[in-house]
Amino acid sequence: MSSTRHKAAAILLLSALAATAPADDRTEYNERVAARLMALFQTLDRDADGVLTREETRGDLDLGPQFAGMDINSDGRVTREELLRYLEQRFGVRPQGAAAGAASPGR
Repeated sequence: MSSTRHKAAAILLLSALAATAPADDRTEYNERVAARLMALFQTLDRDADGVLTREETRGDLDLGPQFAGMDINSDGRVTREELLRYLEQRFGVRPQGAAAGAASPGR
């Protein structure tokens, strides 16, 4: 009987561990995507004004197609704050070091 209990406990433990692994993988993936999009935002912001226009994202296959979703107030511009809100809504994460109003590195 003890052996059966040990087997059952082992199965429950393995099941619990297996259930958390995909969630952890998804969170890590979402964090990487959010960090990449933040870095891309800074790269595409050619005039360094903290705002992306459609023109600045033209030809970019990552931010360009998502522009309308990021442009929360539909003014044709995506601010850093709009991007942060989009990342939180879309991916459930806020990139590390992305406090509102924080200066862009190297600018």
